[in-house]
Amino acid sequence: MIRFREEENKKEEKRNKVIGMRKMTDIIKVQQFFFFLIPFSFCLVSSLFSIAQTITPVDSAEAEKGVLVGVTIGNSVAGFSGTGYVTGFDQGTDKVTVSLNAPVKAFYQLVIRYNSTSGDKTQNLIINNGGVSSVVFPKTTTWSNIDAGKYLLNAGINSITIQSSWGWMDVDKFTLYTANKNTFSVTADLVNPNANQEAKSLYQFLLSKFNSKIISGQTNSFYPEVKAISSQSPMIRGYDFQHYTQGYAYLWVNGAHTFGWEDDGSVQQAIDWYKSTSGKGIVTFQWHWHSPSGGTAGTNTFYTNQTTFDVSKAVISGTVENTLVLRDIDSIATQLNRFQSAGIPILWRPLHEAGGTWFWWGAKGPQACKDLFHIMYDRLTNYHHLNNLIWVWSTPETDWYPGNYFIDILGYDSYPGVYNYDVQKNSFDRIYTLSQGKKLIAMTENGPIPNPDDCLSLDAPWAYFMSWGDLVTAQNTNQHITDVFNNPNVLTLENPTDINDHLTVKDLPLNIYTNRSQDKLYIQFDQLRGLGEQNIKISIFNIEGKVVYTGVNTQTNSPLRIDSLHLTNGIYLLKMVNHLKTFSGKFVIRK
Repeated sequence: MIRFREEENKKEEKRNKVIGMRKMTDIIKVQQFFFFLIPFSFCLVSSLFSIAQTITPVDSAEAEKGVLVGVTIGNSVAGFSGTGYVTGFDQGTDKVTVSLNAPVKAFYQLVIRYNSTSGDKTQNLIINNGGVSSVVFPKTTTWSNIDAGKYLLNAGINSITIQSSWGWMDVDKFTLYTANKNTFSVTADLVNPNANQEAKSLYQFLLSKFNSKIISGQTNSFYPEVKAISSQSPMIRGYDFQHYTQGYAYLWVNGAHTFGWEDDGSVQQAIDWYKSTSGKGIVTFQWHWHSPSGGTAGTNTFYTNQTTFDVSKAVISGTVENTLVLRDIDSIATQLNRFQSAGIPILWRPLHEAGGTWFWWGAKGPQACKDLFHIMYDRLTNYHHLNNLIWVWSTPETDWYPGNYFIDILGYDSYPGVYNYDVQKNSFDRIYTLSQGKKLIAMTENGPIPNPDDCLSLDAPWAYFMSWGDLVTAQNTNQHITDVFNNPNVLTLENPTDINDHLTVKDLPLNIYTNRSQDKLYIQFDQLRGLGEQNIKISIFNIEGKVVYTGVNTQTNSPLRIDSLHLTNGIYLLKMVNHLKTFSGKFVIRK
């Protein structure tokens, strides 16, 4: 683990520098359809700029008229507006700051005119001297506009700063347009039409909390430390499957590393932890997939520079590489099936950060990666019949996206720098555009934890965050950790804000349960079959004998749903009467 953590620290340093099926014919047709949609989506995003230009801007500012630090004014690239443009950005302190006037406090779209002929660039954006977020400027051949996101600005003068991160880019002009908050039309169904009830219930829980609460998360490493600091337990606990394939490069045999599968105990630990939370906890797994072949034992062969494995060959049916990836996917399927057998749903996040290309599954570009994803989806869903998975995708680049048809949750891995608690609005908006507002959006990895109240008020309502390993203490102060985990808008195991299956039934020949996604009490009538399920009078009494609910069931072959928001902890008496018999019994609610 020390060796893995050291490599992950290198990965983090790299992030800080850079930020940052083939399958059956019917699936291939769907895949091709969505590959058609993806460039269409990119065109739709690009068209925002042309549409925006037809609207009178609220305000604009020429970059060369701003306050310049370390950058210079250029005029050699034709087509600029005003008297010139700002160029350079070769040092981390280089920046340009302009002032833009907002007539009222509201959300505004920020569009930046730029030129970046030397490649894609990510630069830092700072608004009103607040936290740092990032803006990705794609490679251009001429002056272009980029939607830098929608922000809540104050009435009057607002300062806008672009500061060097990747460097070497030209900035010409900043323009503000009126904008509305993001609107969501998230589907209520999982992408797997055969998803089991456990997966559906978890997804409905996530959906019910989205845009009003933020669910806390922490990887398995340093999970106890968070509880020790904040007295609160993260609701989501993250694990990794890297040990469970034949290509795992750290199997220790006869005093040396070799390749081979091993059970490091993390699967059973996750099962035991979930059960210990009485079902309140949420398990997520990622997969640092050691390459199926082509690496050296004792190295992290999931990195592109540590293996010669070619993913573009792996997605061709019948190749040696294809056989090896299927072998590894089948191995992971055996572990995911352990969760399915235990009734545990999984937030499943494979092929993460593909667009960064530092992992072998992204080394050959977006098409090979998407093909591999579709192979995996088909294999796990249609071959292994794993119906307990909620599919999570976390790389923000448009051309890498497998499509809404295959993804339940879109994620972003956020590493903006130590103690930077900014909400990362531009990154959120990027992900929002990727799915056109039709998917839940989560911060699937993070160093600093964004301020929860700001996330909800500034239109970046991440469904959950997932602090990575020891970065939770290295990049957040203990006070910030305490404040976040004790914030009433953050859900923890101690603060789940729902009844969440805490029902104990006593002396009652009926099935009573709750759904974690809703504050509802469910009563199943299986034991009344043949006695006439309809027109059953139902009464619930508290311990003092006061009626807290009365109603008549008119449903058949479905459970009765009762709003249980008003039911506090305690013992209750349920009485059910039909024309043949009376049932009564006690149940206990413990929240």
